[in-house]
Amino acid sequence: MLKDIKRQMHGQDDLLKALPWKARRHFRKLATPTELRARDVLFHAGDVGDGCYFIRDGAVKAVVYAHDGQERLLAVLGPGSLVGEMALIDDEPRSATVVALRACQLLHLSNAAFFQLAELHPMVYRQSLRLLSRRLRNTNDSVVAQGTVTVQGRVARAFMSLATGLGEEEPSGRIVLQHRISQADIANLAGAARENASRAINDLRRMGVLGRAEGFYTIEKPEELLDMAEI
Repeated sequence: MLKDIKRQMHGQDDLLKALPWKARRHFRKLATPTELRARDVLFHAGDVGDGCYFIRDGAVKAVVYAHDGQERLLAVLGPGSLVGEMALIDDEPRSATVVALRACQLLHLSNAAFFQLAELHPMVYRQSLRLLSRRLRNTNDSVVAQGTVTVQGRVARAFMSLATGLGEEEPSGRIVLQHRISQADIANLAGAARENASRAINDLRRMGVLGRAEGFYTIEKPEELLDMAEI
């Protein structure tokens, strides 16, 4: 079921798995292993882009900060995701701050290494553009949802988005979000006031669609959540 959620949310392919084995081998040869502890900052918004990062294990969040200093959650990215490719491609500063939600293992590919790899293996360009396209589709869907989907539906979409980066599917089909997510974060992803998002979360819990386990949110009925989130 988690695969279905990732598909509906334009979930990212694992960049390395999508490449021919020669390109994967070359990628690993050029890349520098990097580790983060939970809450470590990978880079800040406004930093000069020095390449991209491939997440081998762990999860990160991309955030921006409003003028009042409040954090706004943009996305949660898990294993197989590429991070920081926008600054690499357009030579602009980092557009968001990326922070480790838990211990991470990454591969860092410098600007020069990325373009060297892409020139030798043009599929790298194609896959990178595919990932960017999927993120743009998610953005488009979010804009459409603001005007066509109820708050409950937008909260359902927020949980689906979180599941693509944090979800662990159990044999029963239940999906556990392996990080403590605040209602403010969910409201940000849903584009809703915190009070409205809180009411929607409580409604979904009463319906048995969502649950809690050891402080983590759980998706108890993924099929129903998919139906609610449809645009």
